[in-house]
Amino acid sequence: MGIIDTVKDVAILVQKADNIDLVKHVLALQTQAQEMLDENRALKASVEELEKLLTFAKTVKFQAPFYVVENDNIPLCARCWEVNKKAVHVVSIYKGSDNDRWDCPECKYMYLIDH
Repeated sequence: MGIIDTVKDVAILVQKADNIDLVKHVLALQTQAQEMLDENRALKASVEELEKLLTFAKTVKFQAPFYVVENDNIPLCARCWEVNKKAVHVVSIYKGSDNDRWDCPECKYMYLIDH
């Protein structure tokens, strides 16, 4: 039996006691318990998301000027990763004889890589 079920059972018993003030307090308690459960769920989801990010971050390595992930041939935007911890693949715009150009579709940063 969870906390909400227990509070509901108490509310039913209190209603039978016919004490309006006590009923109001138990209903307020029920509302607070529900809010705590909702916050707890949100916090657990946030922790799970952060744990996933931490696990992923351990696979990201800096290879100037980009970040790379094992078994991924497309580099990540260094700015997006360092500022927002967003893993955004850069897009190869052209490969020239003197330099290559890569653009980030998220932050619009342009990388010119000299050969």
